[in-house]
Amino acid sequence: MIDEERRITRAEQRAATRLSLLEATGECLIEEGYAALTTRRVAERAGVAQSTLMHYFPTREALLVEAVTHLATTLADDVLEELDLGALREPEQREAVIDRAWREFSSPSSLAVAQLWAAVWSEPELAPVLRSLEERIGAIVEVTAGALFPAQTEDPGFPALLDVAIFLIRGLLMAIPIWGRESVDERWDQMKPILLEAAARLLDEKPAEV
Repeated sequence: MIDEERRITRAEQRAATRLSLLEATGECLIEEGYAALTTRRVAERAGVAQSTLMHYFPTREALLVEAVTHLATTLADDVLEELDLGALREPEQREAVIDRAWREFSSPSSLAVAQLWAAVWSEPELAPVLRSLEERIGAIVEVTAGALFPAQTEDPGFPALLDVAIFLIRGLLMAIPIWGRESVDERWDQMKPILLEAAARLLDEKPAEV
């Protein structure tokens, strides 16, 4: 019994250390940027020796894969929890919902993850990481949207509309370091009516099943 309790304690400690390393990596991305992300800096933030980090994540790439996936999926879960996606069924409420989505997806955590889409040009080894991440997030969006608008799921324009929204937000995120948040927010306001019009043409042409 004592041995079993000791094994559980050690397993919990390993899980806590691993989580601490992932969170420290996310904090480094958010507060210091991708360029400052080193295993030494992450170990310092997590309060562990660099050798301990290397035991859990033998390479910087392995750490990055897990940390960014953790950060992005946590962000997606938080956004889905914060947004009243059911309100998208009501045309008069859509603008408020997508405005809230823009605020959530342009948070410091989102901007931290977005840095990898720029970094992949010089570090192509990140491409598989981002493809896997996009597939995971895309599946969440597709399942959620399909549950809200089951009558539209067979329309080929439906996944295309989702892609338009996702790629629009990603492109605007990439513009924030260049133009500043205020300018990009203004561009969002200018583009939003076009997105809403496209959504209305697709989503309101057939009644959504509840």
